[in-house]
Amino acid sequence: MFLKSNRSYDRYGSQKASGPFLMVFNKDKELRACVRHVRMSQCGHFMMGQAQLGPFKITLSGTYGSDGLPKEPPEGLWEHLIPLPEELTQEFWKGGGWNSAGSEAESMVDWAKNNLTLLRRPIKRGVVNG
Repeated sequence: MFLKSNRSYDRYGSQKASGPFLMVFNKDKELRACVRHVRMSQCGHFMMGQAQLGPFKITLSGTYGSDGLPKEPPEGLWEHLIPLPEELTQEFWKGGGWNSAGSEAESMVDWAKNNLTLLRRPIKRGVVNG
């Protein structure tokens, strides 16, 4: 989910967007997140891009990185992500989002903007576990 974005169209009419992007990850119903600058471009009906999180290259599609749903983190990334507060996690699971954010969208953006420094914390490329 873009927290703020620059949007444009190329000469063929395909949409492009870039800016700070909130990625949400899920493990056993627990949610964790991070923010990175992402560039997305239209691929068919979807907006797709990539983010580099330390040694991990994450493919993203639509809101939260997985079309309104959280992504499954690769092995070794989970420990470096920032946990969402319990009340926001509950709001997310009740939000009803599918292919886009649900009713939790405004709360997610507010939380991310208020915790931007923490969410942007770098992950060292050589660090996988710990």
